[in-house]
Amino acid sequence: MKFRSFLFVRFLPILLLVFTIISCSKDEPLAPEEEHFEAEGMVFYESGIKIVEIFRGVTRDTFFVPLNQMTSGIEIKFLNPEKKEIDPPDYKKKPLGWSISDTSIVSVWQHKGEEGNYEFHLFGKKPGITLIEFFVLHEGHPDFRSGKIPVKVQ
Repeated sequence: MKFRSFLFVRFLPILLLVFTIISCSKDEPLAPEEEHFEAEGMVFYESGIKIVEIFRGVTRDTFFVPLNQMTSGIEIKFLNPEKKEIDPPDYKKKPLGWSISDTSIVSVWQHKGEEGNYEFHLFGKKPGITLIEFFVLHEGHPDFRSGKIPVKVQ
């Protein structure tokens, strides 16, 4: 019995050390560590013209959408803390998401096969005003939230 206790006391720390070294290897981490996308705001362009800007959740702008029609493509750039434009992340790893307060007024449409891309169209369903908020999604949670932006369908 003493021999077993001796082996247990001597080899348990060694086994734990070996397990820790193997499981914490930088070549094969247990959970890959990815950087979160850091931005402070968003800028939206339609045909190369800035139409909406939101910074730290504050905007004075509104999306205007024609009734029963779709906007041309709206492209997104992000703003860093100094309000300099930065490119969006890879949409296949960090897709674009959104939430619309009243989906009976407006909807978001994206080209088939490009869902989650940082280009979209808005479709006006009925006259009115609602709010839309955009997200950069990462593993089921938002890395970034734009803040709510008014959308007017007329």
